[in-house]
Amino acid sequence: MSLKTFATLALATGFAVAKPVHSPLNLPAYPKRNNAIGNGFNGNGFNFIDGFNNFNQQQQVIQIQEQNLQIIDNGFQQQVVQQVNEVLIVDQQNNGFNNDLNNMFRKANFRNNFNDVSTVMLVVQEIQVAIDDGRGNQFQQNVFAQSVLVANRGSFQTNTVMIFDSRTLIAQDILGGGFGGVAGIGGVGGVAAATGAVLPTKTNDVQLLGAKPTWSSVAEDPAATLGGVWQAELEDLQKADQDAADNGVNADAAAQEKAALEAANAEDANAEGENAEGEQSE
Repeated sequence: MSLKTFATLALATGFAVAKPVHSPLNLPAYPKRNNAIGNGFNGNGFNFIDGFNNFNQQQQVIQIQEQNLQIIDNGFQQQVVQQVNEVLIVDQQNNGFNNDLNNMFRKANFRNNFNDVSTVMLVVQEIQVAIDDGRGNQFQQNVFAQSVLVANRGSFQTNTVMIFDSRTLIAQDILGGGFGGVAGIGGVGGVAAATGAVLPTKTNDVQLLGAKPTWSSVAEDPAATLGGVWQAELEDLQKADQDAADNGVNADAAAQEKAALEAANAEDANAEGENAEGEQSE
């Protein structure tokens, strides 16, 4: 903040301002510190960048549960399970941060809107599998992978809803030339380089279903709406073409605030003067 800005702030609040020793100067643009982002909501010092980095680096084990999977041609069941496992691992490698961010949108939305209830979210994603056994036999089927998220954990009341992810995972697009195994996948090692924090390994049991599931309560996916909201506002924060207009609005508001403060100060001064005159007349 420049000396000129300090002077303006002091005038607006009714304080006397001494003449600055040096002429006011505008400070040059400054880079943002990567590691100095604290929690702007409750001031508890939580560092969001470290939190995101730690979570993004956290090791995760995906375990396919096929007890509820019914394949028309049972001869392909194991190939389907294997391909789904490969698709989920590679997608997490290539798109893991977005997946994690979508889950945070979901948890934050239900925690904020239903803060007295624990919400269990059954998140369902469609996967298109295509199996070729190398002998001219081909098999295609859409299966559904169901994971679970819990928002506002520990509340007395619990509500369970189903959410359908808008993304359909297509095996041929994701696997491309094949699957290279899980060794070194995505650089995931459970240790975040930014802080050195070691986080526990997460286990994600994915229930695999052969048909689109149903549930008594189906909710709109918050990730689809909040993701677009965050993108629009983040892009707006990065623009500078509206800075002059925004700063003008701020200046107009400050002028109104200054006038209100001056009026209040004048009213107090008049009241004190009337009180003094009354005391002298007595």
